[in-house]
Amino acid sequence: MFNRVPAQKLQWLALLLLLVYPIAILLARIGVMHFRNSFLLFIVAALIGFVVLVMALLKLTKEQTNVKPLALAVVFSLAPLLVLGNNIIKSKAYPFIHDISTDLVDPPEFVIAAKLREPGDHTVVYEGDEVAQQQKQGYPDIQTIILSSTPEQTLSKVQAVVRQNGWVLLGEKTDSLPYYVEAMDTSLLFGFKDDVVIRIKAAANGSLVDIRSMSRQGRSDLGVNAERIRMLRDQLAK
Repeated sequence: MFNRVPAQKLQWLALLLLLVYPIAILLARIGVMHFRNSFLLFIVAALIGFVVLVMALLKLTKEQTNVKPLALAVVFSLAPLLVLGNNIIKSKAYPFIHDISTDLVDPPEFVIAAKLREPGDHTVVYEGDEVAQQQKQGYPDIQTIILSSTPEQTLSKVQAVVRQNGWVLLGEKTDSLPYYVEAMDTSLLFGFKDDVVIRIKAAANGSLVDIRSMSRQGRSDLGVNAERIRMLRDQLAK
């Protein structure tokens, strides 16, 4: 059956399927399509792409001509499959959670971000021990940050880092301790919005900083929130 499909058609079909991915991402990014529908398109395109890949490989073993279009069909259909496969493998390497905090007993609370959540978004209520246990196993290094600077100096550092990272400042509480800073980070591809709240307390010889980073959508964050906290921790340490 695969011999009846011309090599050039396989090439153009593979290219068309490849274009589905950036188009679906763009539509989700600008809000025309829900990201779940984009993921559905990914799955459909991947399934069809796998069929195209098999057909192109079989034709390559049978034909001595039309090698170039068949090779392009293999490349066009294989590339997104590798990316999707890598993301599936990557998802298994991280805890299936989307809310990360340096303080698992008394995590900083979202106030302003809670008002910005839309229907279908996660609530800002901390899910408790189940999430905490998964975080301990997956990210044992995420803990309260101890700095030698005063709370006022630490607040200035936090404000500077938020600006430096290009996050949207949602609001602050700076009239009394503990200080709070809330911000929002947006992912590059899909435009996913993650909220960050930073709490600053006074310590005997400096400040205690607790950070909570939480995705508004999606059950697993693929380690993004933990990495954001690590980045902020390193920036404050400098």
